[in-house]
Amino acid sequence: MKKPFSAACVPAIKTATKQAIAHIGGIDAAACVGRVGRTQFSEYSNRARDAVIPLDVALDLDHCAEHPFLLHAMAQALGYTAIPLHVGPGDFGQDMSEYAIASGDIMATAMRILEDGVVDRQEAQEIAPKMMHAKQLLDRALAFVHKVQDEDRPRIVAGKEAG
Repeated sequence: MKKPFSAACVPAIKTATKQAIAHIGGIDAAACVGRVGRTQFSEYSNRARDAVIPLDVALDLDHCAEHPFLLHAMAQALGYTAIPLHVGPGDFGQDMSEYAIASGDIMATAMRILEDGVVDRQEAQEIAPKMMHAKQLLDRALAFVHKVQDEDRPRIVAGKEAG
């Protein structure tokens, strides 16, 4: 059976495991959250051991930690990037959330298009509007950030004052 992660990626996953365990309060807390016990969590975070944390247990830890320590490490190990679907309230948060979704759609389309190593006219016509939409979202979000920089004052993005 092929191992899901290359040996070069395992140390990063082990480090992410340690970070998630520490963030939630230690190995005893992790044992309460996941379906595995203290000994297994110890092996998952020990670089001298081959065992890598299973995805379902990793997701339980990340969920408890309220941060994707392991999800990011595993995605990167497999050649992907994890992008949040919601990043915050207000116009800026909405734009960034929509940009994240649009970016994922662009990447999925690009990966499909690049399977044969050629981008033809039809494929270019398919991806161009998606890229343009993402660019518009990013431009609007960038304008917001530049306004904050120019005015040299923070902007509220949550609550009834947002906008």
